[in-house]
Amino acid sequence: MSRQHIPLKDITIGTKGWTAKVIVEAKAMPRSSQRSPVKYQRMILRDSEGTKVQATIFESDIDKFSDVLALYKTYYISNAVVKTILPQHRIAKNDYQWHINSKTIVEEVTKVYSSISLPPYNFVSFSEFSKYINSDAYVDIIGVVIHAYPPREIPIVNGPQRIQELLLVDQQLIPKILTMWDQFIENECAAIVKIIKTKPIIAAYRIRIVSFNGIFIFIFTVSNGFIYIII
Repeated sequence: MSRQHIPLKDITIGTKGWTAKVIVEAKAMPRSSQRSPVKYQRMILRDSEGTKVQATIFESDIDKFSDVLALYKTYYISNAVVKTILPQHRIAKNDYQWHINSKTIVEEVTKVYSSISLPPYNFVSFSEFSKYINSDAYVDIIGVVIHAYPPREIPIVNGPQRIQELLLVDQQLIPKILTMWDQFIENECAAIVKIIKTKPIIAAYRIRIVSFNGIFIFIFTVSNGFIYIII
């Protein structure tokens, strides 16, 4: 049945006994911190007013919630730990973030009482990449993976950087390279490589587009991006 809940914009560190009704708009695969072995999983939650909040699950709690908090499903959530978040770490436009732990209560909302629409993604066509080259803009894309290149190292200012590239085509059969960095190689890219023969469709959110030697367009995933295997 429907439950009382409050908007995300009203939930701060001092809010007591709150319950929120949210849809899981984005969810990354579990990964470890670059500076420590701590395992974490991030997601973006959104309410019916369009307000978003970044939520993170740590360590053993990741397994506890592995069968819940599914992408595009709606939930009542209460008793998450609310904390401030520094601007440089924000994915959602919100001064606060949530830490979901073993004390957090999560209840899936049935379709009868689910009134939150799916996220309005605006996928950018590969033919429109020139509008976003070397800018600070984030874009969302969707395409078919037709080939996975072996991981390799490239020289950058801070030393060698390991990358892996995927060749994608869109509906217009325009080919582009999606470059995976850091733990995207061990997580999302590894999952894609396992099913590469099926030519999987993937969606990539919050990525930046840069040029390479003025000829090829490389899509560089960033640490706060999300990659999903659709089919």
